[in-house]
Amino acid sequence: VDRLIDDAGLGAGIACIRAEEEGFAALMREQDGLFTVVVRGYINDKHVYQEKVVQSVVQTIDPASDFDSLTVLSRNEALALGILNLESLHPEIALGLAACFLATRYQAGLDGLEFICTGESADCGAQARAMIERIAVPWHINEGFEAWLREKNAFYSALADCLVFRCEAAEAAKLCGDMNYADGLIHIAEPYASLTIQAPSGFRERWKLDAAPGVRFVDDLAPELLKKHRIFDAGLFAMAAPGYLLGCDTLNDCMRHERLRAHTGSAFFEEILPGAPFAREEIAPYVIAVCERFENPLNHNPILRSSHHLFRRFVRGVLPLMREWARENFEVPRRMGFSLAAAIMLYAGVRPNQAGIYEVARGAQTHILEDDPEILRAFARLSHDMPPESLAYAVLADRDLWNGLDLRQIDGMESRVTFDIAAIQRNPTFLPEGD
Repeated sequence: VDRLIDDAGLGAGIACIRAEEEGFAALMREQDGLFTVVVRGYINDKHVYQEKVVQSVVQTIDPASDFDSLTVLSRNEALALGILNLESLHPEIALGLAACFLATRYQAGLDGLEFICTGESADCGAQARAMIERIAVPWHINEGFEAWLREKNAFYSALADCLVFRCEAAEAAKLCGDMNYADGLIHIAEPYASLTIQAPSGFRERWKLDAAPGVRFVDDLAPELLKKHRIFDAGLFAMAAPGYLLGCDTLNDCMRHERLRAHTGSAFFEEILPGAPFAREEIAPYVIAVCERFENPLNHNPILRSSHHLFRRFVRGVLPLMREWARENFEVPRRMGFSLAAAIMLYAGVRPNQAGIYEVARGAQTHILEDDPEILRAFARLSHDMPPESLAYAVLADRDLWNGLDLRQIDGMESRVTFDIAAIQRNPTFLPEGD
């Protein structure tokens, strides 16, 4: 988002409040708020490579070690726009900080802010407002605070979509040598970068963010979200867990694995697309773009980081497809059913390390698994060597995982998942053959 605001040419400075990484703020200050984004990959088979120094960040705050700076910032009269990331690992922290920030701003007698809330639902802006109210109103600041919060602040839903990661140390050293300057915060991004904002005309006039390529204003965010969930998220779910179990490390590894590529292709064209509510000609360019993103040979997009919150993706993008399929065919789709079994096997191996971070092991290596804490805790009570029928039952019957649903009630789900868990336990490289 910093890069897109920079590209929009608004001349606006960004204050970045980052609570999830100790030392990030200090490093940004050392670099005067500058960092490099290397954009590389392919769009429509055309090679893209760009090195961009992002210059819009003027202040970075770590609220855990410097809460006073957050308080001072909240009293800055020049502030007008806020961005809340509700898809971070800990959105409750972001919302708690926003509640404190706004309470302090109100007590200083200042105007409210307009917020862009990036999330995965068309009403995530309203959800953010409701959560901030729920946090802050019980503080009993005074009777006018709740009205000020509702009348003087605006929350707009948005979808931010880009595969972008901090550069690994070895590659960062090489890039610094090539660029002839030091940067401890190089990020690697794909060419695809989308920020879609559901906002009224007044906001669009005040903030001409769509001057940046990749930023769009829409009247209704729901169709864009539906497309991402039912195509991108479903495709990622189809290959992520099977790919990890097969020994792949990156999305590109998955696409270069001959059998896994065939599995993912069959899932896409035989199960995902037929069940998606889009005309083929309408969705074809997006499907091509998604495959290019997965296959990007220039970026090492780690599987588990790229597919973080895997079961959220399942609930949003795959579960509707499986329920519709079962209603029509009295069974679940073969490929997506297997991918669910693979995801269960992956997650059933998760355990907290000494620092309380949940990891999975593959051979001698361990990898961090990023998901909702309650999901990770639930799976940490299980084991991937449980009897297949017991493991399938424990997961599918856990309504807390599936928004209150018991997935055993879907025709063919329990038998399909049990069969595939047993097949993976016998042979971790198992993939279903073509029907």
